[in-house]
Amino acid sequence: MYKKYKNLVKDHVPTRPEQLWVSDITYIKTENGHNYLALVTDAYSKQIMGYKNR
Repeated sequence: MYKKYKNLVKDHVPTRPEQLWVSDITYIKTENGHNYLALVTDAYSKQIMGYKNR
């Protein structure tokens, strides 16, 4: 079971880019097993700031 962390910024609304970044991880089932995709996104612009896949 994976740990789910408390939302520490649920009431914060960013007013400019790079003020708040959020992240998410998704597991993808493939023929070779499970892979994951982790994204870091700017909450204001919705731009992907970084990623890692495996």
